[in-house]
Amino acid sequence: MSAEKTINVHDPVLREVVQRLVQAYQPERIYLFGSKARGQAGPDSDYDLMVVVPENAPPHRRRSRLAYESLWGTGVAADVLVWTSEAFEKRLHLKASLPSTIVDEGRLLYAA
Repeated sequence: MSAEKTINVHDPVLREVVQRLVQAYQPERIYLFGSKARGQAGPDSDYDLMVVVPENAPPHRRRSRLAYESLWGTGVAADVLVWTSEAFEKRLHLKASLPSTIVDEGRLLYAA
């Protein structure tokens, strides 16, 4: 299945961001969270994204720096967090955890 078929994004700017992150990370999932996901974004709001990578991802694919390199030139303001699937799943049951909040309030943009 191609990445194009699994990206759930209608906004062309966000679609480009997700496509670049998929190319760079080959993730399991990408979520949008924060004010944009809640529909409360202001004019200065950025994209808050969680990239969930496989546990066996190489070290360079576990770092946020790769995201900023991948998004260079897009003009998009984004905060990108990268977590392994194991770390993400381990914290899902904790209601006050970031993964739980993201799953409850965020939007799943990509699933492999």
